[in-house]
Amino acid sequence: MPSYSSKVQLSTSAKNSNIVLADIDRIKGAFKVYTSSDLNSTSVNYFSDGQIVYVEDSGSLYKATVTPADYIDILEDTVSFSAFSFNSGSFVSASFDSGTSTLTLFGEVVEGSIRVSSSIDLSSLSGGGGGGGDITAVFAGDGLTGGASSGNATLEVDAGDGISLMGGVSIDTGSNHFTQGVQKVNLDGGTL
Repeated sequence: MPSYSSKVQLSTSAKNSNIVLADIDRIKGAFKVYTSSDLNSTSVNYFSDGQIVYVEDSGSLYKATVTPADYIDILEDTVSFSAFSFNSGSFVSASFDSGTSTLTLFGEVVEGSIRVSSSIDLSSLSGGGGGGGDITAVFAGDGLTGGASSGNATLEVDAGDGISLMGGVSIDTGSNHFTQGVQKVNLDGGTL
């Protein structure tokens, strides 16, 4: 049935009888490209169950599902196609092991494939606390002195009336400012 010219091909009568030239399982790198109309008009004999085909006018991959005839409910073999895409490699879940400081990212579970995962050792990261980014300036406000717009910044408490800074901040409750303030508020309800 095959004839030879510039390539091996089926004769017209073989094509009309839907005879298969060769089993694609034994042809290295075989991959078929169709147009939508060719795909829908090609005999089921030319497809294997699970075969991936490319449809050029839609720019899409499709997976063939071949259903053999059971001669009870289905009288002849049929083929249907569903959209197909390769696993994108995106991670869909993660797990952190605090004992080893390892973050493991997991890919999709693809039937018939090994699940893709990637582990990251976070033990070399240092520091703690919240927040992020660099502090660009520290400025003093009311009751504070010091600050800086770069380098090391130091803030100090500005000791006012009745406040002393000896090993910490303390209030001198015996100072005139403190006792007169308490008396003024208690006696006449006025303000200082």
